[in-house]
Amino acid sequence: MLVKKIFIYAVICGLALLIGYSAHSFILDSKNIEHPFTLFNIYLFQCIATLVLCAIFEIIAQKSEQLKNQLGFLYLAAMALKVILFCVFFSGILFASIVLTKMDSFSLLIPIFLFLLVEVIIIVNILNRNNENINL
Repeated sequence: MLVKKIFIYAVICGLALLIGYSAHSFILDSKNIEHPFTLFNIYLFQCIATLVLCAIFEIIAQKSEQLKNQLGFLYLAAMALKVILFCVFFSGILFASIVLTKMDSFSLLIPIFLFLLVEVIIIVNILNRNNENINL
């Protein structure tokens, strides 16, 4: 059951990566917009971080009785860690002397919000399933 759920999360994240990046790239190419960063790396980081986070939460929800009731608080800490890791991995883009246009900034935010949406849907599903088991 655990492996099946994590596999489903991997498929969902993979589809979000494939569809999101393809659509984003198509729109940028059709408008002849180029960025000073590699968009695929942003999408790949967000995809992997979302998958790892969701897998960890699924494992905690199924295996740890102690932490099961603290998943909401753990998610807040995990989000902060994800932001810090993003800043570390992409510090060259975020903190360099390169001036990002509004379109560059917007293109950075699209994958972040796309995978945040995927992540929230999966985590809410895990939390709701966890609450149903507690109420029974």
